[in-house]
Parts: sequence; C-alpha cells; structure tokens
Amino acid sequence: MSEHWTAEEYRVFRETGKTPSKVPDRRVIYQHGGLAMVEATDGRSQIDPNPPEKKRKYRNEPIIVDGIRFDSKHEAAVYGDLMRQVRAGILKCVCRQVGFDLPGNIRYFADFVVIYPDNHIEVLDAKSAVTRKNRVYINKKKQLKALWGIEVVEV
Repeated sequence: MSEHWTAEEYRVFRETGKTPSKVPDRRVIYQHGGLAMVEATDGRSQIDPNPPEKKRKYRNEPIIVDGIRFDSKHEAAVYGDLMRQVRAGILKCVCRQVGFDLPGNIRYFADFVVIYPDNHIEVLDAKSAVTRKNRVYINKKKQLKALWGIEVVEV
C-alpha cells in the first residue's frame, strides 16, 4: 500500500474529505502556520506535502509580471502603465518599494516613486478602497507628509 498521495488524490481529499482507497486513512494531529502533521492509521506521521493556503487579509492575489512579484493585480497594472509612460518619455524613471523612515523605528514602503524629466518626484501607492480606510496606512501617510513634506498619491 502506498504511503504518498498524488496531487490529484490530495485535491480530492481536500475538496470532499474522502480518503482515496489505496491510501490509509489519515488524521491531522498538528497544524500551525500553513504546515500540518498528519498521522496514518498505522501510527506513522509525516508532514502534509500540500498545506492549505492562508487567506489574505485584503483578498489580493500576488502575481508575477516581467519576473517581478507584485502583491496584487492592481499594483501590477499600475506598474505596466508606468512602464508604458517611461517608454513614451513621459516619465524618466520608476522605482519600486521605496522605504521611508518614520518615528518609532517604523518604515513606510511606497509602491512606486516616479521621476519626471524635469526631475519632479512623485510618490504613488496602488491602494484599494478598503486599504485607503486602514488607520495604520492613514497615520503613516500623515507622518510622511509632516516629516518629509511628501504627499502620497493613491492610484
């Protein structure tokens, strides 16, 4: 009898809760942070090869574009638009994930800092409507304005 499930057998188990007939029954004996230890009916334990995916706080989906990982599809779309503007000569440069130091050993990371041909600098953040209402984000944005005189533009 096989000790390992195929990806398809595991998917069926996750969706239906039914154990494939050729694999002994298993039960979860410990789960923490996306890892699960499972125990077969014969008493042997092993780490679950396909742990459940953790749900994201704002329901965003990470995506990879041009070999760069973005936290959301919206952020990737903004990046694509900014890169078109660079190729058209509207923007001089685009920097991603630029950190700013704030009081209390806190850092604020802007999604994009763009530089125009006349060397004017603008800080852009790709935020959803829900994130714009987040108190921590609002406070960091206010501190950035008060300390550095930088206005964050939400896109």
